[in-house]
Amino acid sequence: MNDQFAVGGENFRVEKVEFSTYDEIGPTVYANDRQQQLGSHWVPYAPNRYGVRDIYWLIDQVDTCGDVPWPDAYAAIVMAVNMWNTVPCADIPLVQIPDFGMDWGVVQCLLGFGGTCGWLADLTHAGWLPGAFFDVIGGPGGSDVILGVTYTFIWVDDITGEPTDMDNNGKNDVAFREIYENDKFNWGIDIRYFDIETVIAHEVGHGLSLGHFGKIFRDAGTDHLQFAPRALMNAIYFDILHELLGTDNASFCSIWSSWPNN
Repeated sequence: MNDQFAVGGENFRVEKVEFSTYDEIGPTVYANDRQQQLGSHWVPYAPNRYGVRDIYWLIDQVDTCGDVPWPDAYAAIVMAVNMWNTVPCADIPLVQIPDFGMDWGVVQCLLGFGGTCGWLADLTHAGWLPGAFFDVIGGPGGSDVILGVTYTFIWVDDITGEPTDMDNNGKNDVAFREIYENDKFNWGIDIRYFDIETVIAHEVGHGLSLGHFGKIFRDAGTDHLQFAPRALMNAIYFDILHELLGTDNASFCSIWSSWPNN
């Protein structure tokens, strides 16, 4: 995709892709993540991002979830975003904007799954796509293990093609981010397999520059997955979680409490 952007003269590139996986299918995934923050962040008042401190987000209402009534799925997405938008340490704010009835999604556009090869919001919930999309982005069998994915796009210099760092904070400048869910799975509201609000809140965490964290291992006696610490931002989806836990809050506040002066 970055080769396509370069040929087209675009001043942004894909920097990072974060997958959410499921713990009981496919190969067992173990993790010992401590990064807490991604290597790129938003720049307040950036002229190529509307010149505001707000983070604009929208919901694509074309690629909808077919497993639950759309008003319920829509409400779950809003609650997932508000989980982060109401943390007391920060006032970003996250501002929802209209989708104008368009099928949003740069990644899906480039890969031939609809979408639009352009964006409007900083953070786009681009919707539920078929399993074939996840086999393309995750390799053969990707649709069997990937629940959701967040793409981070960063700005690059028009001349050199190198990432920009406008506020000199040592992080690359985020251009926009996109979130997709896998329609191959059965989704629901307040059910373990698979709860819309939990998965999307995790992906929105990536959208707000949080990485995966927590040690994940199998208990030798029970063969159950164990998390140290348990967090919404663990790399593996395990169960319904409609609140931010200690490390989630601490990591979020370390990034956003000084916004817009960080």
